[in-house]
Amino acid sequence: MNNIVFFAIVAVLPTCDAFLPSTSLLGNRRQQVRFAFSQSKLDDAAPVELQRQWFQAWGFAEPETKGGSSAKKPKAKAGKGKKGKPAAKAPSKGGGFGEAKIWSAPPPDDMMTVFTCDSASADPSSSEWGEEKLRALGAEARETIDGALPATGAVLLRGLPMRSAEEFGHFWRGCLAASDPPQQEGTYISLGPSRGRTKMSGIDLATNVPPEFLLLCHNELCYNPTTVGRIALYCVQDAPSGGETIMARNRDLATSLSPSTMQFLEDHGGIMYSRVFQDARKRAPGSDPLGSWQEKCALPETAGPEEAEAFFKSMGFDPATDLTWAGDGSGALRITNRHPGILKDPDTGEPAWWNIIHTGSLQAADGTPFPKKIVAEVQRTGWLHTRTFKLVPGDWLMLDNLRVQHGRLPYTSDPSKPARCLLTVYADPVPSF
Repeated sequence: MNNIVFFAIVAVLPTCDAFLPSTSLLGNRRQQVRFAFSQSKLDDAAPVELQRQWFQAWGFAEPETKGGSSAKKPKAKAGKGKKGKPAAKAPSKGGGFGEAKIWSAPPPDDMMTVFTCDSASADPSSSEWGEEKLRALGAEARETIDGALPATGAVLLRGLPMRSAEEFGHFWRGCLAASDPPQQEGTYISLGPSRGRTKMSGIDLATNVPPEFLLLCHNELCYNPTTVGRIALYCVQDAPSGGETIMARNRDLATSLSPSTMQFLEDHGGIMYSRVFQDARKRAPGSDPLGSWQEKCALPETAGPEEAEAFFKSMGFDPATDLTWAGDGSGALRITNRHPGILKDPDTGEPAWWNIIHTGSLQAADGTPFPKKIVAEVQRTGWLHTRTFKLVPGDWLMLDNLRVQHGRLPYTSDPSKPARCLLTVYADPVPSF
């Protein structure tokens, strides 16, 4: 998205130890494969220090500290206190870093459920892993996730054997096909110029923002009329240093915002997401940094408006109200989506913050720009509820995209080591409100 920075106590679950008949998943060969996922802990995760330069480099408001004084490093198992409270406590108003260090603690048990693959053959170097077995493993993983995701909105499966996008593709197909009818796969289509994300063996790579960029927490595709109910990240290779995943629950984010900010959103009708695309047949070279609507829709340059309208309609836009063709003969197309910016948490009914105001590039639904102080408040207070941990090879993080945000800390690469590789998949397309 151009010029936009993307920012219940868990029930004790038994070991998911099952025999899976290979019906439609494994063809006519009715072999039986056994896998087990047992509930575990994120014991190896330690708090991560946030660096001041990350925020200064991109003009983000700095997180709060305890009255501007030094914030002590929380213990690795911190975060089991009151729901939604950070391990290192901070007031609703604060003085930024000052001379202090600020730490982000790992997610507590009531925010993310962790399972470990216990199969003795989960060794990725094993020659036994093939397409059929990976599909069967995907089906078992789906059962585990479906059982645990409603409680916390985030499920982490560890110790999975896939070490390539091709292997993960087999696993993912098994996951989708584990229900009748099969789970519907989602598609990433932003409001920016690109048609989609870079793919590896047909699977989306995670965000292509630069490694040094601080990717703030966000809900995937929240700016579109149609979003996805689930998003999942699979780690093929982690970065040598940094690149931790950050998470925050939407319902928690609204609790730290001032009443005036919430009122501003209500008074102005929510948020307006809007983009203008030029007509490739009439544009001047270099005049449209967002590209043409033909490029956006993957259409030939000779395509007409009817084909573009059909494409955006498939994304959930109403051609009658959300698409506006310029009346000056330029052929330019403006697409607009207005969203209240707030959803109700499905469990508690509480207001859940669901937007990307933190980017600083949006207007309210009535066209009023968001005041800078509101943008800074959203950026600053979000860290009160943000938790951090690092995905390692074999980790698969599934999120309820309507309840839990995600993002990424900066990382560094080492030419002598394998490049960081995270795969992204989506499921359950749903209206965004």
